[in-house]
Amino acid sequence: MFRGISLANKCLLLFGGAVAAIVLAALMFPFFRMNSLVDEGQLENSRQMVDHWEQAERQIKAAIIALGGTSVISSRPPQPERYVFGDAEPKPGTEGYAGVPAVRIGLEDARKTAEKDRFVARALDALQKDPKRADFQQARWQGTKREYRYAKAVRAEVDGQQQVIGLVLLDRTTGEPLRLLLINTAYLFSAGLFVSAFAVLVFYLITHHLILQPVRTLKETAESVRQGDLKIRSEISTGDEFEELAETFNHMLGDLEDQQAQLRAINAAMNLKLDEITASNSALYEAAKLKGDFLANVSHELRTPLNSIIGFADLLLEIARTELAAGDDSTRLAKRVRFLENILNASRDLLEMINGLLEMAKIEAGKYELRIEKVNVHDTCEALAGLIFPLASTKGIKLNLEIAGDLPLIETDAKKFRQIVFNFLSNAVKFSPTADEAGAKAVVTLRAEKIVTTRPGEAPSAAESDRVRISVIDNGPGIALEDQGKIFEKFSQLSRGHTKEHAGTGLGLTICKELAGVLQGELQLVSDLGRGAMFSLMVPVTLDTNRLRETEAEAKFRGALKRATAVG
Repeated sequence: MFRGISLANKCLLLFGGAVAAIVLAALMFPFFRMNSLVDEGQLENSRQMVDHWEQAERQIKAAIIALGGTSVISSRPPQPERYVFGDAEPKPGTEGYAGVPAVRIGLEDARKTAEKDRFVARALDALQKDPKRADFQQARWQGTKREYRYAKAVRAEVDGQQQVIGLVLLDRTTGEPLRLLLINTAYLFSAGLFVSAFAVLVFYLITHHLILQPVRTLKETAESVRQGDLKIRSEISTGDEFEELAETFNHMLGDLEDQQAQLRAINAAMNLKLDEITASNSALYEAAKLKGDFLANVSHELRTPLNSIIGFADLLLEIARTELAAGDDSTRLAKRVRFLENILNASRDLLEMINGLLEMAKIEAGKYELRIEKVNVHDTCEALAGLIFPLASTKGIKLNLEIAGDLPLIETDAKKFRQIVFNFLSNAVKFSPTADEAGAKAVVTLRAEKIVTTRPGEAPSAAESDRVRISVIDNGPGIALEDQGKIFEKFSQLSRGHTKEHAGTGLGLTICKELAGVLQGELQLVSDLGRGAMFSLMVPVTLDTNRLRETEAEAKFRGALKRATAVG
């Protein structure tokens, strides 16, 4: 409401309004009191008129008695009588009024009149209820004049009690109250206006000197500080809180000036350090590049002969198994088959480890590539189930597919998506016991379904809420609650219940977790020891392109930081 109005104008408006309200409230009492006094004066005039009439009657009756007549006073209702105060007709050329009529009526006539006249009814009711009350008056405005209606009780002793036996009614209209009220209002308004103006003037002079001037001084000082002048000081000598505020402000400026000098010195030192860091970063970059090249070359050099070893060992194993099947059951040939199997297993484990290390190094270095395309989840799950089926059949494990029919095409990297799901399947088959070990047939289930999460009162949005969940469920040994937080860590393996045939690099689930983050998805694990486990991957139907760019930038930065730290 007061936005954009200066402090001085706000003070004037608020104080002026308060003064006006106070003066108006103070003047309302004398105004209404004057109105009441005028009405009381007119009531007294009505009483005097009726008393004058009754006094004249008493004098007339006394004169009749003095002349030898008789005057009987009884409790009978008075006979209707009428008297006119003043001239019967208004004088020509004057603003006077015809005489004021007064009438005296009995109780029965009063009751008949009360049926048509509300004033007479109210007067009669009030005078009958209060034996000590002598009269009743009502005043109301008629245009610019005031009408006064007056009623006086005529009482007499009836059956030992004072009762109303009649009424004296007096009706008159006069313009005198309006004149008096106008004069009173003029005086009150003039006085209120003068008092308000004087109060506002005094308030303005006080606030200007004691409040507004110190505030303006502080404002000018702050503006100079904003422009960079920290040597300026605020000079206020009011001897109150404003002076204390100015002193505090000056102390703050002194502290700021000292801190600014310290910052200049720190900035100069930081500039020197920055130059040193820049030179170090250049060296670290070159070292990291050499390290990456070395790792790539070593990996290539390791994988090439390792693939040759696996190939020749596989060939030799096939020959040995053929000879053994031909009937040669010599112990030497059996040992050869066992040794070749060990060579193949060890070589494949080593190759898996190298591939896992390389994959993890690429992810940490932010060197992975994303190929976003539309992926059919149904077809992908069937293909992965077909790949794992031979291994599951060998171990006697039943493989189930539970794929929903309303699955949409999703935007994702098909290769990384398949890598995560296949890792879940291979782990489930690998760690599920055979039928002989469990006593019951092991079951691995691959489930795919659409989930929609919405906030209360919001409509679902495919771009924000629709996701697809792929779950691999087994009835194997399960994972204890205390181990579930470690299973996604690097080189973490659970030894409890696992033999050497289950050994691995401990990087599979770590890679899956990192790849899920790249795909804007998340992994979930639900397991109970001895009752199996469920690994789930949830990915959005539509990728957030802005988040994708942020993820790539973050990965590159994290990779550069890791390389720099490792070299250092």
